Amino acid sequence: MKHELAICSSAFALALCCSAPLPSRAQSCTALRNLRLENTTVTAAQLVDSGKFVPPAMVRRTSPEFFTAFNTLPAFCRVQAVARPSSDSEINIEVWLPATGWNRRYLGVGNGSFGGSISYYRLGESLRSGYATSSTDTGHRGAPSQSAWAVDHPEKQTDFDYRAVHETALTAKALIQAFYDSAPARSYFSSCSNGGRQGLMEAERYPTDYDGILAGAPATRFGFRTFVSGDFAAFQKRGGKIIIYHGGNDRPAANLDFLSTVRRRMGDSTVNNFLQFYLLPGMGHCGSGNEPNDFGQWLRPGDTPQNSLFSALQEWVEKDVRPNGVIATKFAIDGDPKSTVVKKRRVCPYPRIARSNRLGSDSDSANYVCPQ
Repeated sequence: MKHELAICSSAFALALCCSAPLPSRAQSCTALRNLRLENTTVTAAQLVDSGKFVPPAMVRRTSPEFFTAFNTLPAFCRVQAVARPSSDSEINIEVWLPATGWNRRYLGVGNGSFGGSISYYRLGESLRSGYATSSTDTGHRGAPSQSAWAVDHPEKQTDFDYRAVHETALTAKALIQAFYDSAPARSYFSSCSNGGRQGLMEAERYPTDYDGILAGAPATRFGFRTFVSGDFAAFQKRGGKIIIYHGGNDRPAANLDFLSTVRRRMGDSTVNNFLQFYLLPGMGHCGSGNEPNDFGQWLRPGDTPQNSLFSALQEWVEKDVRPNGVIATKFAIDGDPKSTVVKKRRVCPYPRIARSNRLGSDSDSANYVCPQ
C-alpha cells in the first residue's frame, strides 16, 4: 500500500527509551489521525489507559472461551479506520497497538459466519499477549447470521470474500510502522470457521500479508463468488507456514478432502515442509465437546509450543522448528485454565497417531510421542 507519513513516528520510540510521561505516548497515538493511506481514512486514534477499555455492545454471543477481562488490559493506542477500495465499500477496521511491551509481532484476527462486527474478544486476548493486532467487520454491519446486505452488492461480496481482511492487513502494517517507527518482525493470522477460511484465502491471494496462519475448521466453500482453491505455491515459496485444525465431531471430511487436494497438487514432501493438519478427536466446532479441546486456539500468556498450536506455529516460522504434536487439555470449565484439568491428550499432525513411549503411565499424555 502506498502511504505517506505525516507524523514524527520516532516520538513513540523516544518515549519508550527515555521513560517519557504518558502524554507523549498519547500524542504519538493521536498523531496517527494524520496518516494518509490509499483507500483508507483513519477516523479516530486515542490512547486507552490501562484497564479503561469498555467494549461496545456486541452482536455476537459470548462463548465461554472468549476473552472478556477487558478491565485488565494494558494501555494501548486504539485506531479506527474505514477502507473504501470500491465505490460500494465501507470496511470498518480497528488496530490496537500496545503502549509498552510490544513483542514486535502483528496478529490479524478473523470473524465467524458472515462477520458484521469487530472481534473485540480476539483483539483483547491478542493485546494481552503483547501483539499489535487488528480486526475488521468484513465490510458491513449486522448479526453474523445475516446476509441480506450482500443482495445486489457484488463489491460488498468481494469485500467479505477476501478484500476486507487484506485491506485490514495493509492498514495495520502502515499504522505499526508509523507508531513504532518499525515494521513488525513477523505477521500472523489466527481464527476459526469463516475466520479459518479468511486465513487460507490470505495465504492464497496475498501471500506476503502473513508469515504464519492458524486456520481452524476453515469453511473453504463459504464465500459468495470466491472460494479457497488451495493454491499456496507463492506462500510456500516465501517461507510461509500454515496449521489447520478441525474437530473430529465437526464433520471434518470436507477439509480432509481439501488437504488431499493440496497434497496432490504440491506433493507430500513440499506440503510437509509448510502445512500441517490436526484432527482433534471428539471436539466440536472450533472447540467444545467432552474430549481435550484446548490447544492454543485461544491466546494466553505463558503458552508454549508443547500446549499451544499457535506457539508451535510461531516457533516454526521464526526458528524453523517443525511442530511434532501438541498436548490438548480438557478443563472442567471450557476456556478456563484455572479450573480443574479433566484430561489431556497428545495430538499428532494428521495422519499420525500418538503412541506410548513406554517410559511411564499410559494415562499421562506426556508419556506419548508422535511417530516420525
